Amino acid sequence: MVLGIIAVLAANSHSADRAKAPEPESVAATTNAATAADEITAQPYRPANLSQPAASTNSEPETERLTALLFNTGAPLQARRRSARSLANIGTEQAMAALKSGLTNNLPPYVKSAIAESLGQIFSPEATELLHELVKGKDETVARGAARGLAAHDDADAAKTLGAILFNDHTPLSVRTEAALALGDVDLPAAQDELTRAISQIHNEDILESALDGMARRRFSETQDFFRSYLNSPKVPTDAKIIAIEAVRDADGDVGSFLSNYVNDPNAEVRAAAKDAVQFLDPVDPTLIKGK
Repeated sequence: MVLGIIAVLAANSHSADRAKAPEPESVAATTNAATAADEITAQPYRPANLSQPAASTNSEPETERLTALLFNTGAPLQARRRSARSLANIGTEQAMAALKSGLTNNLPPYVKSAIAESLGQIFSPEATELLHELVKGKDETVARGAARGLAAHDDADAAKTLGAILFNDHTPLSVRTEAALALGDVDLPAAQDELTRAISQIHNEDILESALDGMARRRFSETQDFFRSYLNSPKVPTDAKIIAIEAVRDADGDVGSFLSNYVNDPNAEVRAAAKDAVQFLDPVDPTLIKGK
């Protein structure tokens, strides 16, 4: 009898232990873990540390809008090209990611070319590395855009890289001529030296024309002596002199008075080219044409 009562009491004691609520510390730990998980999930997206300064708080929606436009196959090419330049101007990590994605996707070559050129607005090792890859790539349209992008960096690396492209016989002609033009936009003596060397050493009319045009893009106060020497040299063929006159005609600066010196040139073809150039520059003032 006594043994039976003891057994019943022991069973009730074990059932009470099982039904007992957890300790307060256990409840707190469980609650804190759940709260922490909720806070992590609720955290808004924030970009990683950027190499470029952060734009305004409204920049991310604008980046998303421009990215959508860049990849919109129904949008005009010009609008998509402008979106690439705008993304480069924003310059954040997200904008850079969109540009890089555009280069690896099936976008039209002229849109990719705009992306390559726009990388010239971004001054970072990553952008420079990409430009080096693109200017040597198989797509000539994109490579030409990369040449313009390098020129926008306007530094010694740009002058050296574009010069190497210009003198590389294995590079497509269209990319070499673009490199010559781009060198005209690099405001360093080294770039002008590359153009001077190309004009005297590369015997290809297309490259010669682009190199002279590139030279004429520079400040005329810096290139005037070169053009004077070139046009006065008896060793320079007539056709090359005519190309030089046409290049000078499109230069900035006091080129009309310079070209008027050649309207009396002993060579009839040079005289005619000079007269045409002077009249093009100032058609209402024929007094500049000394030989008329």
